Amino acid sequence: MSPNWERIKGRFKELLPETIFRVWFSSLNGDILEDSLIIEVPNEFTKTWLQENYKNVINQVLREFGLKDIKFLVNEKKSPEQLIIPYNPIQVVGRRLSPKYTFEDFVVGKCNEFAYNVCYQIAEERPKGYLVYLYGDFGLGKTHLTQAVGNVLISKGSERVYYLTAQDFLNYMMKYLRSGMVEDFKEKIKNGCDILLLEEIHFLSGKEYTQNELAFLLDYLLDQGKTVIFTSLKLPQELQKIENSLRSRLSSGLLIRLNSPDFATRKKIIRHKAKKQGYNFPYEVVEYLARQIRGDVRQLESAVLGLIARSSLLKEPINLSLAKELVEEIGIKESSNQVEMIIETVCRFFGVPREDIFSSSRKKELTLVRQVTIYFLRNLLNKSLKEISSLFKKEHSTVIYNLKTFENKLKRDLGLKVKVDYLFKEISKELSQEELEIKYELNE
Repeated sequence: MSPNWERIKGRFKELLPETIFRVWFSSLNGDILEDSLIIEVPNEFTKTWLQENYKNVINQVLREFGLKDIKFLVNEKKSPEQLIIPYNPIQVVGRRLSPKYTFEDFVVGKCNEFAYNVCYQIAEERPKGYLVYLYGDFGLGKTHLTQAVGNVLISKGSERVYYLTAQDFLNYMMKYLRSGMVEDFKEKIKNGCDILLLEEIHFLSGKEYTQNELAFLLDYLLDQGKTVIFTSLKLPQELQKIENSLRSRLSSGLLIRLNSPDFATRKKIIRHKAKKQGYNFPYEVVEYLARQIRGDVRQLESAVLGLIARSSLLKEPINLSLAKELVEEIGIKESSNQVEMIIETVCRFFGVPREDIFSSSRKKELTLVRQVTIYFLRNLLNKSLKEISSLFKKEHSTVIYNLKTFENKLKRDLGLKVKVDYLFKEISKELSQEELEIKYELNE
């Protein structure tokens, strides 16, 4: 029997939990075109959600019905009064700035307050010869702040804003080098640019020629009183295969780390994102999501949009029960477990997968993260050596060795001590907040 949409939809119903099928698949329409499955979705968010969260089950159904491909057809029905006039930004060298990145739409908390204030000052006061280096993990706001600076300057009439990624810069260099006009490209930046916004500088790892040319350009721009903002995942000294000439110049700037949002900031982000969509989430929903989702801003926004979509499709009010269903669906384990919170926070801070610190690997970076985690479990939760040994499946003597070794590292390495002290304070705040919430719930 040849495949048709109703049979395929029935198979999705068999493979998926009833609630998930009802929310995301039951109202969809589809068709078969040659060897492709065409699914009509109401908006881009639904398309992205299905692709990211149900890729495996979709691929399984394609195989079972002998189909080779899937295509999503976005059929977004809007009333005339909802139509938005297209944004037509000034063309800048490299890329256009997105209008959605503004200072007004940036949620400020202790994790990013300094970065916000510096970037806002640059946009409003235009200090001369300023080099700022924003660094931190994905989804913490580096691009948002960088483009917000450019958007403010452009709104004030400046057309001398150059916004590029490191990939763009490399491509330009290669293109002009092949045509024998690389000096023209450098002159274009020297003479046509008042502020250079260059993202993802870590991408230039191993690109020696481009690094050296950028170092010379940087000298010129700063000498001429221009402003430069770089973004990266890591500090200059932590980047691999970066020439010393460029590394020293990057290190001479104002180095600002953006950290993962703390509990208070996560609550602000959730409320802000919900309000933008016209919703006012109940207190207990905001508290629950902020406690469970400790990732970056994108994860929080995705959760907010997912909860709104679920509420709309099921025609149910947004409440704690719906929020718990969402958290379960996106694969986040409910966690009031303080041990898990410490493990997750430390791993996220150092950019290491959770499962890696429980592996047998003795890589230097994993050993460090393991030791930090053990140190916090011992000093923040007062866990016994026996409990820690059991958790890591290590001998009692191994845990003692790791603790002593790490405590000696803290005495010798000031940079490490600064990181650990910061993390210690942030986790302490989370633990204090969690204890307050537990007491509140017991008194209800």
